[in-house]
Amino acid sequence: MSVAAAAKAALVGTSGVLAPLLPGVTVSYSAPRDLPRELVYGGQVVGPVALAAMAGGVRVKRSEELTLQLHVRVYQPGATTTETTDARAVVIGDTIAAYIAGATLLGGVTDLKLAQVSGVDLDGWVDDDGAGSTLTLAVGLMSYLT
Repeated sequence: MSVAAAAKAALVGTSGVLAPLLPGVTVSYSAPRDLPRELVYGGQVVGPVALAAMAGGVRVKRSEELTLQLHVRVYQPGATTTETTDARAVVIGDTIAAYIAGATLLGGVTDLKLAQVSGVDLDGWVDDDGAGSTLTLAVGLMSYLT
């Protein structure tokens, strides 16, 4: 069984660890229907899976090197640039990165060997009503499933 859903749930699920660390920020397993002004949600999980050894029975040992995308979305009505929303998204992202750096097993996700922030992507937009930013954290998930 993959660590994909368990690691995502450990961070942004119903009892995930990020919500208490980010007061006032909505934290969701997936993007909610109505997007609040500050939101962290889990996105796609992708990556290679390699067979490590064939087990003689029902289980096959394998390793995974997955990437979980965590999206930080900040929107500010009335803003004309993304300067403020970029800065706020980065503050939220830094809080998440600091947690992961100190809890590389995400609180004990079964078969997870290491979680680490392995990349970031910051993008923004301005519309008639305001400005917004999306910071995407790439969270590397290494596991060996026996």
